Amino acid sequence: MKAPKKPIHRKRTPFYWWRRFRIHKSLPYKATLLDKIRNGDFEYPEYFQQAEWELEWMRQEQKEFINNYNGDNYESDILYIDIERRARKRWKALYEDGMKTEFDRMDDFKTKLCKEFKFSKDKLVDIMDEFGGTTEDLYFHVADLQGINVDTFNRIKKIGRY
Repeated sequence: MKAPKKPIHRKRTPFYWWRRFRIHKSLPYKATLLDKIRNGDFEYPEYFQQAEWELEWMRQEQKEFINNYNGDNYESDILYIDIERRARKRWKALYEDGMKTEFDRMDDFKTKLCKEFKFSKDKLVDIMDEFGGTTEDLYFHVADLQGINVDTFNRIKKIGRY
């Protein structure tokens, strides 16, 4: 996928200066697990793709610098090095955010799925290793293994909340 146009003039916070795009908005904790799955709360984080875009933007900026350079050795110029240093620093922060978010989402998904269907976490990990579908397909697969009709199950849960 080609990188989008590099965003500019976005308000930077001192806490997340490396992020250029808005993050995924998760549903509140009261939402059902199936609603959270459908909202994409447990999907692969966007940070990895954004980190790759940073490297692509770096290459474009370096190419532009080389085209406008008047000296002998552009690779030893501090401005050229600074372009790569800034991009790599942002790439690293995005990649670390992606790893942390991915781990947290998967751990949260496993915990909630096991709690919802009263399923062993070890057994779920074994199923997930062999399963090749989406998270929603996995939800229905685990429900089927437990012998639960998901529609009835969700209606009973909603009635119990009121």
